[in-house]
Amino acid sequence: MIDGLPTLDDVDYDGKSVLLRVDINAPIVNSTILDTTRFESHVPTLRDLENAKVVVLAHQSRPGKKDFTTLEVHAKVLSELLGREVVYLDEIFSNRVVEEIKRMKAGDVILLENVRFYSEEQLKRSAEEHANSHMVRKLKDNFDLFVNDAFSACHRPHASLIGFPPVLPSVVGRLVEKEISALSRALRSEGRKVFILGGVKIEDAVKVMKNVLTKGIADKVVLTGVVANYFLMLSGKDIGEVNRKVVEENKEGVNDEEMKELYEKFKDKIVLPVDVGVEVNGVRKDVPLDKFDGRAKIMDVGIETISMLSEEIPKFDVAVINGPAGVFEDERFTLGTFEILKAVAKAGYSVVGGGHISTAARMMGIDKKMDHVSVAGGACIRFLSGEKLIALEVIREYWEKKWSEVVGKK
Repeated sequence: MIDGLPTLDDVDYDGKSVLLRVDINAPIVNSTILDTTRFESHVPTLRDLENAKVVVLAHQSRPGKKDFTTLEVHAKVLSELLGREVVYLDEIFSNRVVEEIKRMKAGDVILLENVRFYSEEQLKRSAEEHANSHMVRKLKDNFDLFVNDAFSACHRPHASLIGFPPVLPSVVGRLVEKEISALSRALRSEGRKVFILGGVKIEDAVKVMKNVLTKGIADKVVLTGVVANYFLMLSGKDIGEVNRKVVEENKEGVNDEEMKELYEKFKDKIVLPVDVGVEVNGVRKDVPLDKFDGRAKIMDVGIETISMLSEEIPKFDVAVINGPAGVFEDERFTLGTFEILKAVAKAGYSVVGGGHISTAARMMGIDKKMDHVSVAGGACIRFLSGEKLIALEVIREYWEKKWSEVVGKK
């Protein structure tokens, strides 16, 4: 068990029929998968299940997007990583699929079609309602166990994530275990903690801020990126029209008055940049905030801020970073994100959130120096914000009231 959730250690799965939900959603161009990180993250679970009959459910993108496509190439990538064939079926719950499942032998792996091709997958329904969907009713009787290893999708109330726990004994896989362990340690362990929050998603950052400041989890919260620009505005700094426009475009769902109160209450714990990196005539220029006239677009934190953070962040027992410090994709403005990531790696325990900051860490080759790099974006944010992840809550609920006595311990 981890955090009240049953894991693979709590059930017998060798030789059993296992339905495994993963998240191998990946960037695709011309039928080529550009990043296999999420595939690799599920290998430990698939290795543990190598003596079971495993059927994999997954999604790719969403309807209307250019990369909303089949999972045929995903099966090939999984096959290469596992060193054994992963059979791809271009359907989800047809009679043909059921017949193929019945013919499986221990060690076989099948990847079914993109679950988002199924119209009921993303409907807003309860677990019980999803359990009565065509997909769940057609598949459930062919399995002994449901394993959810799709941590990055666990905040979504979709059929393939919450529809099976009411009708099948359900546990979490090794990736979910790893994510919960690392993120829980970041929030609950002893010692001084710093949270570095950046990027453009202001609402995500303030959710984490509110949680770690009001609960006394964070000793310091460092703000960078557009998030920092927003709080510089709230503190009375004129950041200029071009930067105000970027902030306004990215602060939907955020209450200015509430954030002003939060800032005033905790400003001794909130660290804002002292200078910024801007673009002037095509080159980078670092300008102290007290001399910044607001004309140029802010692209990064400045060199003095970087120097300050590089010295201070390594002193903390726990450092959590989510969101880049600037436009790291532009080599003129990678400095802030790169140097802050290096500083985070030197802290006692280092955690990198999902999304763009994990991409930056991998791009800069610093991911291996971190204690944990999350593969999740939204789910990671919600966990750090203190919110419940519905797909995990459903497993916990039904394990307690239905499956723990039926399945028993290993």
